[in-house]
Amino acid sequence: MADSMVGSLCREVDGIRRRASQLLLAMRSCQDAALSRRLGLELRQLQQRRSELLRTATAWSKQSGVKDELALEFLIEIANRSPLEGHWAH
Repeated sequence: MADSMVGSLCREVDGIRRRASQLLLAMRSCQDAALSRRLGLELRQLQQRRSELLRTATAWSKQSGVKDELALEFLIEIANRSPLEGHWAH
């Protein structure tokens, strides 16, 4: 597993968290039902991707021979963080 791959996944998780935060804020003020559904769908897709990345990182951390354990631990940590407290379910 290349160290740059873990870095790339860290950036992806950070992007997911930022987009999820934007979606949550938009959903709070949205008054259009169709738009609200689309925003909710996008949020669920982001949650699924975040969960997938977390599962992958956790599986990698259990393998021996991981070059950069600290980077992998960081990936797991940020994948567990909420965009806004209380909105992600683990």
